[in-house]
Amino acid sequence: MNLFTLEAREFAITDGETGEKLANFTKLGPQDIVLGDRAYCTLAGLEHLKEYGADYVLRMRGRAFNLYDEKGEKIDIMKEFSGLMPLRCGERTAWCDKKGEKEMVRICALRKDVMNEWKGLQRLRSSGTHVSALREEYNKYVIVITSLGKEVRTEQVLDLYRTRWQIEIAFKRLKSLFRYNEMPARKTENIKTWFYGKLLLAALCETLVNTGRFSPSAGRGRE
Repeated sequence: MNLFTLEAREFAITDGETGEKLANFTKLGPQDIVLGDRAYCTLAGLEHLKEYGADYVLRMRGRAFNLYDEKGEKIDIMKEFSGLMPLRCGERTAWCDKKGEKEMVRICALRKDVMNEWKGLQRLRSSGTHVSALREEYNKYVIVITSLGKEVRTEQVLDLYRTRWQIEIAFKRLKSLFRYNEMPARKTENIKTWFYGKLLLAALCETLVNTGRFSPSAGRGRE
């Protein structure tokens, strides 16, 4: 989904065995910056984006893959950012091993404030799964990996990642208002027919809502 227009760029209807991964998407190019949460942060995903020339800002998860310093020594990300104070940003240049080749990346981190750290920990514990010490430590930060160059400051990289929430809101609206998450059919062709019908309905509603918007200071005489 395009972040600035919230228009769907590409979607895929997959079977239950296909997970969320960047390889599902191919309409990418050198002008694109892909934003994604932890599920998309894999070496295979980074390699896929490189093939299309797209940049990325992806949220990192614990033990996703190894990172190395300029000497080839493994980096402990938690140790690197352990000195960050709440609401402070930090950055570390690192290298990841992609098919035997080392590629330089930037790791940008923001230490959460106490309240957001506590809320995040509560969500983890309410999920019903075991929360490891590493997950608790990662919960203290927002850590992203990016291919963007140094001309984009650390704070700007993290700000860009935060804008991803606008897309999450768009998906939430589609699910809650149009029940996109309730598939009434099993055959692919039937699901696509249902999906396109829902998409048309959403597009019409969005058009009607936008057409009715006006500024109170625009003057009288407009309904």
